[in-house]
This record gives sequence, C-alpha cells and structure tokens, in this order.
Amino acid sequence: MASNKGRRLVGGLIVLVGAILLISAVFIPWYVYQAKTSSSYFGTGTTTINSYPGLPTENGTIQCSSSGVASCPYSQTSYQKADYNNTGVIAETGFMLLIVGFVLGFIGAILGMASRGDPRRAGPAIALVIIAVILAVVTPTLFMATLPGAQAKDIPTSQRSTSSGPWSSFFGSNSSTLTTPAGQVKIDLTWGPGSGWYVSFVSFVILLIGLVLLLRYRKDPPEPAPVSTPAPTPGAAAPQSAPVTP
Repeated sequence: MASNKGRRLVGGLIVLVGAILLISAVFIPWYVYQAKTSSSYFGTGTTTINSYPGLPTENGTIQCSSSGVASCPYSQTSYQKADYNNTGVIAETGFMLLIVGFVLGFIGAILGMASRGDPRRAGPAIALVIIAVILAVVTPTLFMATLPGAQAKDIPTSQRSTSSGPWSSFFGSNSSTLTTPAGQVKIDLTWGPGSGWYVSFVSFVILLIGLVLLLRYRKDPPEPAPVSTPAPTPGAAAPQSAPVTP
C-alpha cells in the first residue's frame, strides 16, 4: 500500500504538470475570429484572426491567415498597432496572471515533491498551489467576462458588418448577405474562445487534483506506539519430593 510520502510526491508531480500546462496556454490562441465569404462571381475565401495573451506592444499577439480569394491586412501585429487598446489591456492582464500562476504552481510543485521527505514543506506548497488554482480559473473567466465590452470599444460601429459579433458576445456566429454590382456575397462570421482558453481550464482541473492529494496526505500517520513486553515473573520453586528409600 502506498504511503503518504509517496502520495505527496504524486501530488507534487500532478501540480507540476498543471503548472506547465498553464504556461503553455500563453503560446496558444485565446480567441478566434473567422469570416467566410462566398459568391458566384468572386469565389470563396476564409480569413482567420487569432489573438494571444501578451503585452499590448508585443508583435505577433494578433495573427491573421487567409485562404481562397480572402486576404489579410497583416500577417501578424500587436494590439496597439491594430488599435485594439482596450482588448490589449485584457490580453496583458491575462498574460500576467498566467505567468504568476505558473511560477507559484511550479514552486508549489517543487515543495510538494520535497515534502515526501519532510511533511513540514507540504504547508507552504499547499498555500502556493491554492493561489495557482485560483488564478488558473480566474484568468479565463475574467477574459470571457470583459472581452466583449473591450471589443465594443475598440471596433467602431462603422466597421461592423453585422449587428452581432465579438463586440456583443464572447462566442457566436452570424450570417449576412451583401448585394454588390457583381452579385450577392454571403458572409459567415464565427467568433469564440481559442484552444488556450480551454487549456487554462484543463490546467485548473489538474492543479486541483494535485492540491487535493497534498491536502489529504499532508501529514504522515502517527507512528504506532511501541508495545512493551512484560518481563516474565520468576515462578515458585517446584517442591522437591523426598527420596524414597527401599
């Protein structure tokens, strides 16, 4: 049967996996906006814009790709250059929270694994991991709650092809048809969270599992009290029979 020492080691390893997963979310898109156009005259095309957490001035936090007849105004840019200043603040906040969550989770994982030999280290490990768990779930929740409002401020009404979009909801879709001299053009818009947003929630679950193990097995069971064996008491001397004479 596994001891509490081994279980604390496993808990620390699980926390380490969760912390690594949390920092990996920085390099994965957190939001995706896609526009598909189709017409009998122009053909079809798709434009996809991926947004990453990062500093507002960091180039590459917004990346665009296209296919078919569609084209991108840029291959990559920053929130500041794209005039997404309010969205950039949210991206920066999420970036900082992810970094802090990773650092605390990583240190907590090291202390958790070290508590295998010293259960006194489990207390500081648990405190750090609790904060990392909170940050792992607060970051995507805050991102979801504040992004539509920031997009509404950054995208003027004149630039919105439809009434609904990222400025009105965190995820959704919309279709519209434009009439041009060359014929009708159908536009299908989709927007919503990218893989990085979901990875943060997965990291939260993994960190939580590691935290539960550290909490449950933070102490070693008490050593069994030594059982003293009473010394044997000297027995009464056996009576000796008198010698029998013939």
